[in-house]
Amino acid sequence: MHGKYKLVIAHRGATSPARENTLEAFQKAIDLRADMIEFDVRRTRDRHYVIHHDPHIAGKPLDAMTFRDVRAIARSMGFYVPELEEVLALARGRIGLDIELKEEGYEREIVRLVGGFLNEADFIVSSFHAGCLSRVKQSRSEVRTGLIFNDVEALTTEILEGDTDWLLPVQSLAAGEMLERMKRAGKKIAVWTVNDTQQMKRLLDDDRIGGIITDRTDAALAVREGQKAPNG
Repeated sequence: MHGKYKLVIAHRGATSPARENTLEAFQKAIDLRADMIEFDVRRTRDRHYVIHHDPHIAGKPLDAMTFRDVRAIARSMGFYVPELEEVLALARGRIGLDIELKEEGYEREIVRLVGGFLNEADFIVSSFHAGCLSRVKQSRSEVRTGLIFNDVEALTTEILEGDTDWLLPVQSLAAGEMLERMKRAGKKIAVWTVNDTQQMKRLLDDDRIGGIITDRTDAALAVREGQKAPNG
């Protein structure tokens, strides 16, 4: 598998100059022709699924606020918080999605909602929570899942021998025996967050790696094509 077949995944969209986790950042990733967009999902008190990384917005816990309140606060801060449905509609037929669930407890609803827009081939559901991924599989076994981790301990025998499709290690763990263990388990591997062009090249040239998640989508796409990356 040569470098050009590796996935370039836009971390929270293509974020320069757009704000992360916004429709503008996602549209830019589509325009750049990234393979996938990675983004974060949380749930409001009134069960709306919104795209936002942190558990708080303006210091208030997002899961204790209504969707209307979240939107109003974001507007007052000069940005727009998308609902999951808006992202699914934007992406459908245009780009793959890596849907990161930041919380546990509503996996079934997410699978049902996403399945109404996309085929299983067009998305993966990822999380730091292994329990989250098993509930996704219980809900619909064909949905591909990915464990995100930044700690060696997270790579349990249960995960390596289980039905998780992707392993998503932090860049510092994508080397040596760790990387060999992941590969031997027959998992696909995508590494985050890869912003240095030398590291992009190293990982994209490594046959064990299936893709990279990056804040510098344009640079990663250039490196994959063997061109000089913009801004070095």
